[in-house]
Amino acid sequence: MRGKTMKHFTVAIIALLIPATALAAGECRKDRHKFCRGETHIRACLDAHESELSEACKAQREARAGAKKNTEESAMGKEEGHAQTGPQPLTRQDCKTAGMKWNDQSNVCG
Repeated sequence: MRGKTMKHFTVAIIALLIPATALAAGECRKDRHKFCRGETHIRACLDAHESELSEACKAQREARAGAKKNTEESAMGKEEGHAQTGPQPLTRQDCKTAGMKWNDQSNVCG
């Protein structure tokens, strides 16, 4: 579980280090010039020509989209579509076992 988290985190960091201009100037440069010369919305243009893009450009865009998705999930506190769980609060029984007093008013131990 931790290994997957680190993998997603690493991919997200790498994707965030690639500025949007690198996308246009990198693997998709030739495609951008071929299909989107003079366009102001490059991503939308590349989306419109997705089936015609080079394999390198498609791979670059897929990696970036995957990293963005992982970043958004991490920001929402989710991993693999499930909420992350941290330390759980003590139950009434746990409180009793620990020799502590249960507070009925607050419904917590202590």
